[in-house]
Amino acid sequence: MRDEGLCRYIGMTGYPVTATTRAMTETDLDVLLTYAHATQLDDTLQREVLPVAEQRGVGVINAAAVALGLLTPGGSTIEIDHPATEPIRAAADRMSHIRAARGVDIAFVANQYSIQRSGCATTLIGTGKSRNLRSAVDAVDALIDDELVADLLALRPPVELRTWSSGLPENN
Repeated sequence: MRDEGLCRYIGMTGYPVTATTRAMTETDLDVLLTYAHATQLDDTLQREVLPVAEQRGVGVINAAAVALGLLTPGGSTIEIDHPATEPIRAAADRMSHIRAARGVDIAFVANQYSIQRSGCATTLIGTGKSRNLRSAVDAVDALIDDELVADLLALRPPVELRTWSSGLPENN
């Protein structure tokens, strides 16, 4: 389609790292949007996705800095059961307690970390509230508290437990 002039770029969106990295290596993608993999709960984007994208010349858009709501004051409000596993939920809960004890907004710190440390030029923020959008914009340039981030990252689940399953088992 690109060669025929029917489109300028080809991209995909996906969560399972196995599926997205396979798509990048087996097809001629221009851009990949992946979500919830560059958060304080999960660094899979930086460890697994970006190296393949850089090697293949694929642009990457980071999304879901708040892990589909897990890293927000009220927790996830998505209308389906959140797909996160218990170890991920427990880590988010522990992180929430540290942020509350230190008097910082959980979503602000989550956006700040993901925007500034994901390794992507673009982080997509999804919200229906203007105050949340303003907070995410403010997070772009706000100085990160490295001590707080180190304390939060120490609470992550083990590497092999940082992602949840999505879709067909063979794509995870």
